[in-house]
Amino acid sequence: MATTRDTWIGQWIWSDRPALGGPSQAQPYGSLDPSRFDQRVLFRRGFELASVPARATVRITADSRYRLYVNGIDIGVGPVRHGPRQLCFDEYDIRHTLREGGNTVAVLARFYGYPVPWWEPSPPSFTMGGGAMVAEIRLDEEIIATDPSWRFAPGDAWRPGHPPGMLLTQLPENLDARLLEPRWMAPDFDDSSWSYARVLAEYSVVGPRGGTRPPTEPWGILRPRPIPALTGEIRTATVLNSRAAPPSGDDPRAALVSALGGAGGDRALLVADFEMIVSGRLELHFEAARGQVIDGALVEVPTAAALDSAPVFRYVARGSADTYLSADSVGGRYLVLALEDATAPVALRIRELLRPRDPVAPFDSSDPRLDAVYRTGLRTVDLTSHDAYIDCPTREQRSWTGDAVVHQSVDLIANQDWRLARWNPQLAAQPRADGLLPMVVAGDFATTQVPTIPDWSLHWIRSVHNLFRYTGDRELVGGLLSTAEGILRYFEPYRGPAGLVEEVPGWVLIDWSPVQVSGASAALNALLARGLRDFAEMARWVGDHGRATWAAAFHGRLLCGFESFWDPGRRAYRDNLADGRRGTSVSEHVAAAAVCADLVPPERKPEILRLLLDRSAMFTTSPLADHGGDALGPSAGQPVSVRPEPDWDTERSVVGAQPFFRYVVHDAIARLGAADRIAELCLDWDRLRADAPTAFRECWEGGSYCHGWSATPTRDLVCYTLGITPAEPGFTRARIAPRPGVLTAAAGAAPTPYGVVSVEIDGNRVVVDSPVPVEIVDRSGTATPHAAGKFSARF
Repeated sequence: MATTRDTWIGQWIWSDRPALGGPSQAQPYGSLDPSRFDQRVLFRRGFELASVPARATVRITADSRYRLYVNGIDIGVGPVRHGPRQLCFDEYDIRHTLREGGNTVAVLARFYGYPVPWWEPSPPSFTMGGGAMVAEIRLDEEIIATDPSWRFAPGDAWRPGHPPGMLLTQLPENLDARLLEPRWMAPDFDDSSWSYARVLAEYSVVGPRGGTRPPTEPWGILRPRPIPALTGEIRTATVLNSRAAPPSGDDPRAALVSALGGAGGDRALLVADFEMIVSGRLELHFEAARGQVIDGALVEVPTAAALDSAPVFRYVARGSADTYLSADSVGGRYLVLALEDATAPVALRIRELLRPRDPVAPFDSSDPRLDAVYRTGLRTVDLTSHDAYIDCPTREQRSWTGDAVVHQSVDLIANQDWRLARWNPQLAAQPRADGLLPMVVAGDFATTQVPTIPDWSLHWIRSVHNLFRYTGDRELVGGLLSTAEGILRYFEPYRGPAGLVEEVPGWVLIDWSPVQVSGASAALNALLARGLRDFAEMARWVGDHGRATWAAAFHGRLLCGFESFWDPGRRAYRDNLADGRRGTSVSEHVAAAAVCADLVPPERKPEILRLLLDRSAMFTTSPLADHGGDALGPSAGQPVSVRPEPDWDTERSVVGAQPFFRYVVHDAIARLGAADRIAELCLDWDRLRADAPTAFRECWEGGSYCHGWSATPTRDLVCYTLGITPAEPGFTRARIAPRPGVLTAAAGAAPTPYGVVSVEIDGNRVVVDSPVPVEIVDRSGTATPHAAGKFSARF
């Protein structure tokens, strides 16, 4: 993303206790002090206005988190997800909050310290990287900036938390409201007893010293927020039941687990239902006696196992004006609360915080089941689109590098606002020194101490190819090609004698299915070949023919080597080669990825298509079948990385894809000329709706109850059933290839940079309304050009 340097008047400020430990023998350039992790600081700055200015804005950012108030009004939270050497700022229009006389800007700032799913620490120095905030209030020509005149108080009402475990690194919230004046952010609050803020001056062993204003190490130039503010509806929960609960004790998680497990006591456990998966900031209003302890969590299902990966909170009531507003976004369907008086009034709601979606006409067809599948997929992506595309709003909130290709694909066909679809691949373009991307974007698992998933980087290349096809933005795509090249070149040294990459380290995941990957993985080689083909196409498009030639040559070597996986007796590609021998397992992952990578000779394509369409041969056993809030729990059960050797009939059975990899499967079926089967295949998701009708689960069985990577049908009912895709980069021409299959009628729309393309199918006739020229592709593959506008045609 191009940036323009902007001069900051505001200085970096913090309390007098940043979480910095100074130099040590192991870290001579400065270190973090864990004893000061998860600290909050309250800031205030008052000012007088003779009249409300014509223009009034605030721009602000912080390491790690801020919440901004103006005259007691909650304005916003930030910053957006970023890398350890990146930082974005937010800008807000605050004119509507100002008044003549006294005004106050207040900030609740927080430094996590511990890596969390949406934040990773920045490299600390002697003065930076342990908590910082900078802001500017711009009132017409006057600027009120962070400086030593701002006052602060430590946020001692919150007890610092620590990550409960590796999977759940979200910090629990423990707030004693008795220690927090509820009007601390109001203009009439007396802050005269507060201390003056400390200005942070950059200090490093080498380089310039003393800078107190951006840009400084470790973030450099601050970037404007690249995506829209998160928004959403306010949803309320209804109490379903209550029962006896054990005493609170010191650990709110343990108290809730005991209560959900059936233990009784002198407290009450309330279970409330939002009637759908929700995601945002939990807001609870209590009438409670001073000192009453309320423990709670938002979970997917009201079971003790669900608490294995749910962030919990504890609120100690002040006895008046008791409102709990969760510091971080949470997700789930059921709210469980343990409290002393179940009869006291309590209002339970959530302010959803999701990326806004500018909708197009939804998919509407002769089969209401498919219409529901489309809508559920759309809601699933909505719930997993925050400041990045995330896996689930409930269990993790991590932005996994590979998952996002599905979310992005859905946004490109159902959301006229493409800002997040454009930004997410840019945010993820933070490669390791060896060229691969971390398996998580800008979060706890982005550390180099955690091995990556090699195939996730290859799915990221596909997301860049999506930008190429839909946006046609040469500057954007060209800027990402160097990262894509580094990913592809990473694999070159792993080529064996047959030309295939083999023994690639890391976690070769492919999918939550028992695809065999040891030795030379056919699926990984095919995904690599697809990445090379995509890269070559994009490189030629930007005029980089040298790198295009290199990628094509690499693809050619994989094409020759891939023959080693073909078993002429089984008439299928086997999953892997180990110790010079073909494995026995056959999967639709390998068959589909090979088609998408142009590795299948023409004479074999009918056989591959038969394999992919023979759903009776598919089985979809997953290592996540027992990992969920309704099973043993996300961290229990067998290790998810285990790939058992085949114990199934490999001569008849085929390993079927879980919902994620079906995006590759459907792409392959369409490339093989059977796009008319896609609508029928999307009915597989109807069984997921039976289990959880408001969002799609992670796997056919098990996993989280809302996973964005499962939303492929929403893309495919538009791209393949209605047949709306770009005919050339940037959508300057549209390709309409209707393939309704089992449907007698269907309608819907998709956005382009020039407006919305609408399609209505009735029998063998299609009505198109397009802002760009169109080519109609009939069932024989013949393309007929049409001018922009509204017209009808047969197909």
